[in-house]
Amino acid sequence: MGYQILLADIDNTLLDFVAGSHAALREMMEAVGVPFTPARLARYLTINGGLWEAYERGEIPKEAIYPTRFERFFEELGVTVDIPAVNALYMEGLRRNIVFMPHCMEFLEAVKGRVKLYAVTNGDTLTQEVRLQNSGIGAYFDGVFISEQLGCKKPEREFFDHVFAAIGPVERRSCLLLGDSLTSDMQGGRNAGVDTCLLGRSAPDPRCDYIVSDLMEVLPILGLEGPQ
Repeated sequence: MGYQILLADIDNTLLDFVAGSHAALREMMEAVGVPFTPARLARYLTINGGLWEAYERGEIPKEAIYPTRFERFFEELGVTVDIPAVNALYMEGLRRNIVFMPHCMEFLEAVKGRVKLYAVTNGDTLTQEVRLQNSGIGAYFDGVFISEQLGCKKPEREFFDHVFAAIGPVERRSCLLLGDSLTSDMQGGRNAGVDTCLLGRSAPDPRCDYIVSDLMEVLPILGLEGPQ
């Protein structure tokens, strides 16, 4: 089946957030004199991921994520730090350490001019804008939609209603949502009434119309044979 519009998540879909977070966390911890270890990275990602999921469920405001994740992280380590300062260091590192998901640029080149492409993200506005610009992938999008700017978030239907109002009249069945998250992307697609494609190996889930392990596997789903 072909699609005319692709709504794409950014983190861990086009840009490798885990790798970027790894580098940013290492730099921040080194700056405050705390040894970095893979186990500590894994624990931070767990804390951070849980807070983002709570935000998606509407349990906490987005601004609570940034201080809370490091309060919990350093409390577990028994280390006292300036929370706003370490968060600022981390965010600066995240904006600077840009890592592409496998075949990201080949995929974007293949899609360019053949399918309308829009970014849909819950990420921090400044961080996403800087990463889109510095990575060069921002040039491939026909539009970028960030939850902070819309006043609502994935997976809420209202978020996607704003997106489609901006895009203009369109058949939602002609749209595909690509992302890595079951809770924000796949559930968001279900709420919005569009087909969904999960990037990453996973057991079948009713929220997913397609599951792929690599971006290039999305091309035939879009009705594209490959790069022009």
